Amino acid sequence: MLKLVRNIFRKMKREVISPVSWNNLRKLQPVSTTFGWDRGTPVDRHYIAAFLDTYRADVRGHVLEIAESSYSKKYGAQVSSFEVLHVQPGAHVTIVGDLTNKASLPADKIDCFICTQTFNFIYDFKTAIEGAHHLLKPGGVLLATLAGATQISAYDQQRWGDYWRFTVQSAEKVFGEIFGKENIEIISYGNVLTCTAILQGISAEELLPEELNYHDPVYPIIIAVRARKA
Repeated sequence: MLKLVRNIFRKMKREVISPVSWNNLRKLQPVSTTFGWDRGTPVDRHYIAAFLDTYRADVRGHVLEIAESSYSKKYGAQVSSFEVLHVQPGAHVTIVGDLTNKASLPADKIDCFICTQTFNFIYDFKTAIEGAHHLLKPGGVLLATLAGATQISAYDQQRWGDYWRFTVQSAEKVFGEIFGKENIEIISYGNVLTCTAILQGISAEELLPEELNYHDPVYPIIIAVRARKA
């Protein structure tokens, strides 16, 4: 019921209360300061969902996420356990550990690690990627997304930091060094219009499918990585 009420409010906000005037975005304040959550689905979340749907066959066996298991449950099939990693104990946390500290992580345990929008909030991101590699079983897969052209997350910045934005080239280099170039696949999602949308906080529902699905490598919102442990 609460979800239905939220969706009705978001629809009213984008269609009645404050519809977007695409012909006049010349202002100093964005349409939304919460990535568009108050209007619908943030554009980056739309692209993350598209990436995970493409590689849903990898989401099986022992599946790990950070802080929760919502994507694991949505895209997983033949999942034997839903694992949750966090630095602090919690109701649903099965692994208490830090990606930048291998000693706190089990080795060769995970078949699929879904790690969305995490490495940009970790200062020592290369060590964190090595930690992800450490967690995976041989043949296990990391499905990671990285922030490209997006605004700073004030929420995360105040709590643990918001340090990095990535490109396809930087992702290829760092993941290739850790997993081996032959074991990684990288996709970028976004174009100049959707970049404008996410910077303004305009939701995916306010764009046409053909606008969302056009990808220009010069304007990546999301860098998505499929990395397999040899």
